[in-house]
Amino acid sequence: MDIIIKNGCIHELDKHLEHSGATKLYIITDDNVGRLYMDKLKGIIDDYTMGIYILTPGEESKSISTVLSIYDALIEQNMDRNGIILSLGGGVVGDIAGFVASTYMRGLKYIQIPTTLLAQVDSSVGGKVGIDYGGYKNMVGSFYFPELSIVDVQFLKTLPRREITCGLGEVLKYGLIWDYGLFKYTVDNMKNIYDGDMDILLEIVERSVAIKKEVVDKDRYDIGLRRILNFGHTIGHSIEACYGFTHYNHGEAVILGMIYESNIAYQMNLIDEGYFEEIYERLKGLVEPIKFDKDDIEKLIHRMKMDKKNIKDRIALVLPVSRGKVKLFMDVNEWLIAKSLEGEWI
Repeated sequence: MDIIIKNGCIHELDKHLEHSGATKLYIITDDNVGRLYMDKLKGIIDDYTMGIYILTPGEESKSISTVLSIYDALIEQNMDRNGIILSLGGGVVGDIAGFVASTYMRGLKYIQIPTTLLAQVDSSVGGKVGIDYGGYKNMVGSFYFPELSIVDVQFLKTLPRREITCGLGEVLKYGLIWDYGLFKYTVDNMKNIYDGDMDILLEIVERSVAIKKEVVDKDRYDIGLRRILNFGHTIGHSIEACYGFTHYNHGEAVILGMIYESNIAYQMNLIDEGYFEEIYERLKGLVEPIKFDKDDIEKLIHRMKMDKKNIKDRIALVLPVSRGKVKLFMDVNEWLIAKSLEGEWI
């Protein structure tokens, strides 16, 4: 998989398409992104026959009904295996576009053009595609890598503050699991990031993508090393789901997950108080932690037991063990998880 990262690299799209020999394009985007960027994209690729599918923004669109509707549209457009699907948008758009590309006619080429910080540093790189099902996040999906990811940080200029926070959840995660220097650099430059400093944004995107690509290249199908990327996600996904995917976005839920999972690591004496306090103090300023009650904790743990990473019904948790390093644990007592979620330490 090729990845291009820089300011203005969206203008290189036409060169890649010319080299690919594609004759038909099908663009999948959402209403917000389409309104901002569709005219610009059409101006770059106006020589091609193209169709466009516009999603309703939000996690609710990651459903089988949306996928079936796109299949119908592709058939109506006479889309064939010489065509390319373009994903223009954030993580939801990328997950759906990739899943459709992986399954329609047993596989079409597709290109990721991520427009959010979260998608640029995370979902556009790893090759995981899918939809939510039965109230569970990404329950149906596959591994299907794009031909190209065009990561243009200019898209970040139009992001609202909350979407920047969402992406920072994953950036900070990379620092905590792999490169403590990235964690420090990010927290030290937080104001400049929110102010839209393109040089700093480019730096954190490049470093984050490099980490994810290195991990994914060593474990494309998530059976070993790649599982460290799930730090914050076991608890984070359960929080997302329990709030119906509407109260917290993905990055916010991951930030909360990293806080609670770091507290579990501290309870297990895997990290010292100083490191836990550092993580907690830095992350709580982005998303305020919650003291969950008994009923909510039971629901959260039930969700965690359905996590795809679990083995033999044991909840899999990726926990920090030192600065910039984590390990996978399969033997964490549920009462420790519950104690962390109770939040008496908040």
